[in-house]
Amino acid sequence: MINNSQRNKLIANWGEKADSLACYAEIRVFDPLSEWQCYIFAMNPRDEDEIACLIKTHEFGEVEICEWSMKELEQMYNSNGEGVQVDREYRPKIATQILKQLKENQVYG
Repeated sequence: MINNSQRNKLIANWGEKADSLACYAEIRVFDPLSEWQCYIFAMNPRDEDEIACLIKTHEFGEVEICEWSMKELEQMYNSNGEGVQVDREYRPKIATQILKQLKENQVYG
């Protein structure tokens, strides 16, 4: 799902950078059938299965900042049985910018 260059950047972001979102989200993963999307911005150097990410659950849905499992992400499937996809057109953006953009589109109530 990710290449070595991305892995190295994500590992370098782990810790204070990730905690403050003062880093680039290197990868965008999405479900082509829904508004679900995940921006990966850090990876634990001691356990490369553990990632930090921003997740938008559905159109105008909640935005979560969480630590998650890369294996679980790779094993996600939508209602058609298709796996999530890496956005090959995506260019890394600062995590705080992404969070702001996603929250601006969030609907409450």
